Amino acid sequence: MSKVFAVTVVAALLLLAACTASPQKEGNNGKVRIGAPVDTGGMIVHYLVNEKGYQEAEVLGDFELYQVKDCCASTSQWALSTNQYEIAVMCPDAAVSLLEKDSRFEIVTPVLINSDIVVARPGTEPQQIGVSQNRSHQEQLATAVFGPGVISAPMLPAAIPYAYEKKAVDAVVVDALRGFTMDGEKIPASTAAGGHVTYVLVVNKSFKSEPRYQQFIDLFKAAVEELNDPAVLIKEKCHYPLLYVHI
Repeated sequence: MSKVFAVTVVAALLLLAACTASPQKEGNNGKVRIGAPVDTGGMIVHYLVNEKGYQEAEVLGDFELYQVKDCCASTSQWALSTNQYEIAVMCPDAAVSLLEKDSRFEIVTPVLINSDIVVARPGTEPQQIGVSQNRSHQEQLATAVFGPGVISAPMLPAAIPYAYEKKAVDAVVVDALRGFTMDGEKIPASTAAGGHVTYVLVVNKSFKSEPRYQQFIDLFKAAVEELNDPAVLIKEKCHYPLLYVHI
């Protein structure tokens, strides 16, 4: 694809509280398998499935949504390598690592830009910033917000809210939807230099020859265009299942 299709998460989302919904069901049934994380990275796939005709249009009946609990975990890379998914939304670091190990896959396009935010404890000058392990773009975001003197503390994504609550770190870089549930000052990512790419679309090259791949891409483009409207993005956020709330 010659053009980048990605949703830019806008600062307007920071004004709203997170909404909750029921989890997606999983299954196979011979359908196209889409791996998506359970945070903002999965929102565009959720929108595509539930708002762009997946359940209604017969031509789209071959698609199935699967969840990937942590897109940067080695388990998600293993799932792709063993052909459990044809398409997946992954963080850039995990995607690059996968491509280095398995030439059957390629990165198609960025999916989300600036979907991570900083949550900082008010009245402090943060020195140690909690970030998800193996996500270099979060370390870059921490440096961009607080300067080169800050110390990044990598940890499992699920541990970040706990570390922040227990004051083990002064601030954290988290997915925007997770950040809505946390107390503190919310600082959006800088839009300078094109912003921070937080998720990319990875595809099995063998799947690209199927007509169903082009159907997916067409829907993906349409979903991205609509979600770049702040009003649509805010509405979708309140319909999106936040599975990670139960830590």
